Amino acid sequence: MNLNLLYNKEKDIWCLLNKGKSSNNSPNPTPVYQKLISKAGDNPTEANTSLFIDEYLNKNNLHPEEIIKKYEKEFESIYDNFQSIAEKVFNVSLNKNITVYLTVNTRCPYNIKDGWFFVSMSKGNPVLTMMHELWHFYTWEKFGNNWLEKLGNEKYNDIKESLSVLLNIECKHLLPEGVEDNGYPQHQELRKQIIELWNQNHDIDYVWKNLI
Repeated sequence: MNLNLLYNKEKDIWCLLNKGKSSNNSPNPTPVYQKLISKAGDNPTEANTSLFIDEYLNKNNLHPEEIIKKYEKEFESIYDNFQSIAEKVFNVSLNKNITVYLTVNTRCPYNIKDGWFFVSMSKGNPVLTMMHELWHFYTWEKFGNNWLEKLGNEKYNDIKESLSVLLNIECKHLLPEGVEDNGYPQHQELRKQIIELWNQNHDIDYVWKNLI
């Protein structure tokens, strides 16, 4: 697995316009998207959004190239340990190049097929975000091809999102004190169930079979 961090203005515009208003797991607009529509109206164009991003970066003293170096350094410090843990948990490897795009948005979509995900410059811990998104990649590598069609998009998504609770157990020592993966409100009961199953048997196949 090789991660390549980039800032691409067009990708940032896409992320804000397509994932700022709502997402599969949350109907609420992100704070940055709310700021965008307060300036550009309810239907912002790509040109409006581009200008907004320039202003946002300047106002918040955000310099993508410097942030890339900072994020690379932070993730590099835990990368080997994280990869070892993830491979042990899922019993699979990620033999692919993955692009990590920076965004001003606080919602970070991903695409496993095309090999990319976003990380926010505005909010959250970048190391947690990267581990969270990569956890989805490992989940897909282990279960996705066999189970998405059987379970359907909604159930697969619920389990996939909830499995990130294991980061709080297996990768807790890789995160700054007080930082943890909280998940979405609608997945809290499922996350508790995953913890109970994991405590019974540290076997991801055991957890998965009991969840479905």
